Amino acid sequence: MDFFLAIFPILVVLIGMIFLYRSGVFVSIIGWIIASILAVYYFHTPWKVVLGASLVGIIKALGITLAVSFTMFLIFLMRETGALGKVIEYIKGIAKSKEEQTLFLGMGFGSLSTALGMVTPAMFPPVFRLLGFSSIAAIAVSILCYDPLTSFALFSIPITLPAEVAFKVFHIQPPGIDTLQEFIWKFTFKITAFLPPISILFAFLMLWSVGGKTAIAKHWKPALISGLVLSLSALIIAWLRILPVEVIGIFAGFLTMVFVNIYYRSINREKTDRIPFDRKVFRAFSPFLLLILFSLIVNLPNIKDFFAKLLDPYEVINIFADKKEDLNVMANVWFWILVVSIISIPILRPSSEQIKRVFKLWFIRVGGPFVAYSLFFAVAFIMAWSGMEIVKGKLVPGLYFKEYNMNIIIASTFAKVFGNAYPLVVPFIGLLGAFIGGSETASNVLFAKIQWGTTLATIGAPDFMWIFAAHAVGGGIASAITPAKITNAAATIGVSGKEEGIFIKAVSLPILLITLLTGILLWLYLKLF
Repeated sequence: MDFFLAIFPILVVLIGMIFLYRSGVFVSIIGWIIASILAVYYFHTPWKVVLGASLVGIIKALGITLAVSFTMFLIFLMRETGALGKVIEYIKGIAKSKEEQTLFLGMGFGSLSTALGMVTPAMFPPVFRLLGFSSIAAIAVSILCYDPLTSFALFSIPITLPAEVAFKVFHIQPPGIDTLQEFIWKFTFKITAFLPPISILFAFLMLWSVGGKTAIAKHWKPALISGLVLSLSALIIAWLRILPVEVIGIFAGFLTMVFVNIYYRSINREKTDRIPFDRKVFRAFSPFLLLILFSLIVNLPNIKDFFAKLLDPYEVINIFADKKEDLNVMANVWFWILVVSIISIPILRPSSEQIKRVFKLWFIRVGGPFVAYSLFFAVAFIMAWSGMEIVKGKLVPGLYFKEYNMNIIIASTFAKVFGNAYPLVVPFIGLLGAFIGGSETASNVLFAKIQWGTTLATIGAPDFMWIFAAHAVGGGIASAITPAKITNAAATIGVSGKEEGIFIKAVSLPILLITLLTGILLWLYLKLF
């Protein structure tokens, strides 16, 4: 019963979206209400902790919710001024067929954009719609392209931040790891060891979403090789440590774009009519170019540290109990998306009527993704802090924390049921964590200590890095079915519940099978290494 009630909010979300075709916004509200009630009346959590956890989750989500919000504004601005149309025309001159566009933009540019911190579920759906993709296909590719290198998103924050928390805050120190940098590199390499088959399968899943079996039959070779280029380049860099962890995703995504372009040019001998990259095209592309430029500059370590400290201590806020949050406004990607949006207005020169339409559309559509991301983060923190209480102004584990914490119940139940076969279910715990939390980063942070304790109780400390890596990969895979991302993609092109439900129903089984494959790979790696 404890296990069933611990995962009940997740089940409600899945049932609501898959079978009832309710939107991510609706199920996020219902999931939050159910999680709150269960935490208080079954898992012995004071209301003050539940409400505080919700507030922390909403504030933690701001890095994503604001990035999504301003990305949507920028895309609407580009579409209204005709800039997006020119971008589409230019892309059609590079990539002719829908399948080529899927691999070029999805596997290549999608991975590169994700690594730079761009929000592909907010940015890409209008692009694919203008390319002639159906609503479902536009949602599918925009979300699936986030997955192959999710761990390297936003300059690899899903790797570096959880590693820092695990090593410095939770004092997790597996044998042979004496420094944070060594922890990060081993974590990174072991994550990349899972990526080759996963990246290939995601390439096939994108093609299937666009053209079914026919698309896979005709384009399996470039899909296979693009998946290998993407994953093996990341694996080799992580193995040899020849580039910083923060830029691995950028480099791998760029190589994949180059490969796809060369491959299709080599088999497509006829002359292609490419639009010259003149002043008008440059102006249309300028918002994307500015985003890339600012992301690269601002995320250079010294510059990022400078901006992170620039507004201290004024951007550090007390939330509740002893919980504080440093908003890091100027070091956050959402701030620079806002800056690019503002700069793009005089560059794209919208008329007063166009700018009115942009704001009207933005106000109508931005609320759904904002609410969904915020409340799913809130649910994640409610589950993580269930069974805790406030003592002398500090949030501490309650007397029966291990018996009543929802995350511990989920992980320990899996450990008891599967025993030595626990590695097979590790990626599923990462999947659940990211499904509720809305991101791999949240899943990795919230479950790091739980996975450490479970690893010690089942297979031993030396294997923790493999366990943690598989958990992270499972969290990355979850991006394909994360309700908040699906709601975001749907809202950008003006569709909702039905399309969201159709998509999540279509990809749920493939995603579960890819997660199972990750568990099998983990089991093999533990046996071999």
